[in-house]
Amino acid sequence: MASQMGLSKLLLVFSLLLLLFSSLTQAKGLKVGFYAKSCPKAEAIVSKEMKRVMKLAPSLAGPLLRMHFHDCFVNGCDGSVLLNGTSSSPAEKDGIPNLSLRGFGTIDEIKEKLEKACPGIVSCADILALVARDVVVLTNGPFWEVPTGRRDGRRSVALDTLRNLPPPVFNFSQILNGFFAPKGLNAKDIIVLSGGHTIGTSHCSSFSNRLYNFTGKGDADPSLDKFYLSKLKEKCKPDDVTTLVEMDPGSFKTFDASYYKNVLKRRVLFTSDQSLLEHSEAKAYLQRQINGSPSEFFKDFGVSMVKMGNIQVLTGNEVLLSLCIFSSAELKLNFYKKSCPMAEKIISDFINEHIPHAPSLAAPLLRMHFHDCFVRVSLYIYTAFLLGSEYVRPPHTIIHGDKQGCDASVLINSTSNNEAEKDSAPNKNSLRGFDFIDSVKSLVEAQCSGIVSCADIIALVARDAIRTIGGPTWNVPTGRRDGIVSRASEALENIPAPTFNISFLQIFFDRKGLNITDLVLLSGGHTIGISHCSSFSERLYNFSGKGDTDPSLDKLYAENLKKKKCRFSNDSVSFVEMDPGSFRTFDLGYYRNLLKRRGLFQSDAALITNGDTKSFIIELVKNHKKFPRGFALSMEKMGRIEVKTGFEGEIRKNCAVINN
Repeated sequence: MASQMGLSKLLLVFSLLLLLFSSLTQAKGLKVGFYAKSCPKAEAIVSKEMKRVMKLAPSLAGPLLRMHFHDCFVNGCDGSVLLNGTSSSPAEKDGIPNLSLRGFGTIDEIKEKLEKACPGIVSCADILALVARDVVVLTNGPFWEVPTGRRDGRRSVALDTLRNLPPPVFNFSQILNGFFAPKGLNAKDIIVLSGGHTIGTSHCSSFSNRLYNFTGKGDADPSLDKFYLSKLKEKCKPDDVTTLVEMDPGSFKTFDASYYKNVLKRRVLFTSDQSLLEHSEAKAYLQRQINGSPSEFFKDFGVSMVKMGNIQVLTGNEVLLSLCIFSSAELKLNFYKKSCPMAEKIISDFINEHIPHAPSLAAPLLRMHFHDCFVRVSLYIYTAFLLGSEYVRPPHTIIHGDKQGCDASVLINSTSNNEAEKDSAPNKNSLRGFDFIDSVKSLVEAQCSGIVSCADIIALVARDAIRTIGGPTWNVPTGRRDGIVSRASEALENIPAPTFNISFLQIFFDRKGLNITDLVLLSGGHTIGISHCSSFSERLYNFSGKGDTDPSLDKLYAENLKKKKCRFSNDSVSFVEMDPGSFRTFDLGYYRNLLKRRGLFQSDAALITNGDTKSFIIELVKNHKKFPRGFALSMEKMGRIEVKTGFEGEIRKNCAVINN
């Protein structure tokens, strides 16, 4: 009798737990078709944008899938991985595991499209979940229904990524017990979600210990296939932090089951991949993928992705961000309408008066805005080691999450103990117009002292200068604040070099939230202006270190440059037009020259080495209206990079000097 009563109580408790679980599940508020009434075209908009993006940049599939994973594992699927940090509080995207993420610009573009269709309705967290599904589908993977209704979180802390994201050096049991189980995921979810490594790439630095120092004695991981090990060593030299390697050699752009075959062959990059062979269930699952079709994996992957997408979601009345990046929300058109109503007219009048007499200043002023916005969004790679269950930084390790993009730091003068941005190599030899900016600032200060930022002046001057020489105009939302830090070293680290290839250009632009379309359009700014011979002389005299000329340069163009413009290899004085024949006119000449292999820099020539960027350039040349419209939109987007607003930074009285 007692045992029956005990059993009854147990069943009652179990029933109550089931009821509680059911109510909690319902309380999450996620459901398929959540936006059917509030924003019926939401999923179609995401799908359409992803088709366009994947056509232009298929290598983004892996990072965008990983972005959803990294978002969900850190404080839940709440879009917090998208938030920008501040000088005092680095965000998740600054954390070590997230330094490899790309595609933030793509998410921002999709968010902008959705905001136009349905303002304030679709969350950034749901966008990440839908994008992850769509990139899998577009790489020939499975489709699954994505329950939506997530809300966006406000907490985003870099250190949370170290505590919550499984490192690639962990084994199966460490990942299961330390990371997956606490999130409500099981061993099968590890096996299935690891299959996402069938698409994408990884930096050598993420697995180089397996190649060169596995046990701390300069040895290689004995579990690696020897042939694969030798191939990896050819690609990844010791201390290589830039080279990318395919995670699924041979089919890293196709979602299939070949990753599992590589695990069985011991040809995978991470210790965490190889550890699948330690688990009997995992090993059996891998064997089934070799012997059959990928249908089991495809079905399971969708199930595990939905399960992962439920981790600690926010619903109901939680926060919904109007902009995924959040920090630029305070920029708006006519910001100074009440505080300094004449500000934009003063700037415009000064430009109209002086630029027609000095049109060659337009290009340096445009470049000044570009160089200002690209610095400082420093993402230093730093190391950490485990002590118990916590990551610990070695002494003197640099962590830098301070984000200051368009903040006029390029205008600050160097001091006796600090070399500033304007004196760095990328700026010292190419930027002009600092006195011009000072003159504009003086006029604005005379009208409204301490109101208009130098950062806003740079943005407005760039727009008005281009318009004055016949180029397009664009909206310049204002409200930026001025930064108080300027370091020459950060200009070197963040401004794309003229020697960059297409991969490096994409990485540098993506870090700033700009995509491959923005890369092509903003490069079009080279249709005006000049460059020192020293910026490209290696292409003429010592391209491969053997005294040769870059074979990708048109021969006639190269000969003309050597005979008439840059007559010796160390010429650091002579100037050359970036768009020969029309370097003072904002037109399509730059793109036409690229197609003739007459781009001045390697970074220019790189744009026609990629099929997608080349196709886009041909499209621009055919439709003369597309470039000015696209350039204007990309400039407005660039002007929002990591701005300081509200009470951040300061309003400098003198643009060259930080306020006392």
